[in-house]
Amino acid sequence: AAAAAAPPQKAGGERARAVAARLRRRGGPRPFALPCGPSPPPLSAADGELATPLPHPPPDPRQRLVWHSRGRPPPQRIRRRALPLRRTTMVGLSEGEKHFIRGGIAQDIRTDGRRRLQFRALSIETGVIPQANGSARVRLGATEVIASVKAELGKPSILHPDKGKVNIFVDCSPTAEPTFEGRGSEELSAELSVALQRCLLGGKSGAGAAIDLSSLIVVDGKVCWDLYIDGLVISSDGNLLDALAAAIKVALSDTGIPKVNVSLSSTSDEEPEVDVSDEEFLQFDTSSVPVIITLTKVGRQYIVDATSEEESQMSSAVSVSVNRHGHICGLTKRGGAGLDPSVIFDMISVAKHVSQQFISLLDSEIAAAQADE
Repeated sequence: AAAAAAPPQKAGGERARAVAARLRRRGGPRPFALPCGPSPPPLSAADGELATPLPHPPPDPRQRLVWHSRGRPPPQRIRRRALPLRRTTMVGLSEGEKHFIRGGIAQDIRTDGRRRLQFRALSIETGVIPQANGSARVRLGATEVIASVKAELGKPSILHPDKGKVNIFVDCSPTAEPTFEGRGSEELSAELSVALQRCLLGGKSGAGAAIDLSSLIVVDGKVCWDLYIDGLVISSDGNLLDALAAAIKVALSDTGIPKVNVSLSSTSDEEPEVDVSDEEFLQFDTSSVPVIITLTKVGRQYIVDATSEEESQMSSAVSVSVNRHGHICGLTKRGGAGLDPSVIFDMISVAKHVSQQFISLLDSEIAAAQADE
């Protein structure tokens, strides 16, 4: 009986070897997945597969298992990772847009339809901050700024006992432009403050100041008015320096200095007694306060009232402060490229011509704003 049972086992073994050889020619069996659960029963030779159970790790209820024949390890599962989120940044200009801006300026037709020496639409509003002695809002195209003037009694400096003091500070709102977030606004605020002080206040000694500092003296060497001028950039679309200077000029025209009655003491060493009136005010004289005209050089041409896109294509810029009498009160330059002296003289001449038109426009807007009040 044992001898009679041997041939079927031999035939089954041959059949299993034949199936294994056929699988090797096909490249081996493909892996297949089974749901989690108990181990599957071993396949029999009659099912056309190997009778030996397939090796596999113990079932894990948290994952699906993959079995391979001939004891090969399962392939590594490919995991796709999500790309990290990028911070939203301001998209720059394409090469075509840059060429379009530069080509339009060269042909005296800018992207918004203006000519090279033409300003954008100007609108002003006075008295926007009731707590200040004077304030104004200026819109130059999409650029919007606010300036306020606060007057306080103080003591003149020892070096200049016959002059009052003026301090200019500029702050940029973080919502004015995406680049103003973080420390970007602090650097620009400091740059604008220094440029305004150079153009409006002259040197440290007060020489060449566009604002008459001697008119701020109440008592020589003892009492004077300190003016604190604050500028705020609400929306930025280029030409911030010119817009801030215009807002300061309009705010000073709206400024009323309280009348002061002084009671001098018998001795000169004692501090005088002052009585500040709440009803009588003296209008601040703005006849000598200049405007700032910035000429931006793009290619071989220069333009006034440049937008942010046009400023991105500039090589340099010269800002000239000019009063209504045509006198140059200050000059500042920014940009790395140098300029020939003849070009600078030509730009100053153009700035003097354009400033008279801009001052006339400001005067008409101020008169209209005061009439509305």
